[in-house]
Amino acid sequence: MKDNQKARGAEIENLGLDPEIYSRILGLYEKNYFGNYIGSRLMSLGSGKAVIRLTAENSKTDTYDTLHGGAVATLADISMGLACITKGIVAVTGNINISFLAAGEAGNEITAVGKVNKTSKKVFFAETSITDENGKLIATGTGTFFYKKTFAGPVEL
Repeated sequence: MKDNQKARGAEIENLGLDPEIYSRILGLYEKNYFGNYIGSRLMSLGSGKAVIRLTAENSKTDTYDTLHGGAVATLADISMGLACITKGIVAVTGNINISFLAAGEAGNEITAVGKVNKTSKKVFFAETSITDENGKLIATGTGTFFYKKTFAGPVEL
């Protein structure tokens, strides 16, 4: 990973994905330069599910010393988009909606769990829950993602 996630010893758990799809997603994630720039870390991948983590360092906070809404929205987008990609397709974001429910405190580990809710031939619908290290719900989100092409094996809808 560009951010040296593997070098830091962070294992990315495969929750039953086909090895070819899993490997391809790791390659795609490596090219998520903005996600790597803000320090997002891929924790696990399963069919229709992706878990991303971020440390709420001071560089990611707002004037109130809480996690910036843009960082929260980025975690939402990455977690939902990767959940779609676990289906073996290239997906792009059409729309995301975020509900900010609580402040993410500086220094906390923030986790986003993205899940695919529904698929069609061209559109994927996903949701995410974003929590802090104590389980406090920071935000929820939904998204619409457009199917661009298949990148590995048959598409599992």
